[in-house]
Amino acid sequence: MVHIMIVDDNLEALRVIERGLKIAGHRTTKAASGEEALKHLQHSGKKIDLMLTDYTMPKMNGLELLKTAKGISPLLPVIIMTAYSEKRMVIEAMLNSCNGFIEKPFTYEELMTEITRIIC
Repeated sequence: MVHIMIVDDNLEALRVIERGLKIAGHRTTKAASGEEALKHLQHSGKKIDLMLTDYTMPKMNGLELLKTAKGISPLLPVIIMTAYSEKRMVIEAMLNSCNGFIEKPFTYEELMTEITRIIC
């Protein structure tokens, strides 16, 4: 069982992704912002095995979250979800140890494939 933190400011997306991950047998922690995700990483005491974060969020985008999270937990695998395949963003994310990308909208099977690729 993998403990996955889902970060997205869209509460409906959080709910749908969480439901799919729980059906697959994974534990989840939800965060509606980058700031909330960082608080979980720093203070919850729960080991997070993988972070799945949206790119476009107010205040702190997924790339900023990636950089800060890797400073706290350098080995934490991170997948960025994005509706925008901006080459510049992808390059910067890869230079900052991003482990994977998934383009929205995605299917449950595509998400499971990407998670399996990263954690196995």
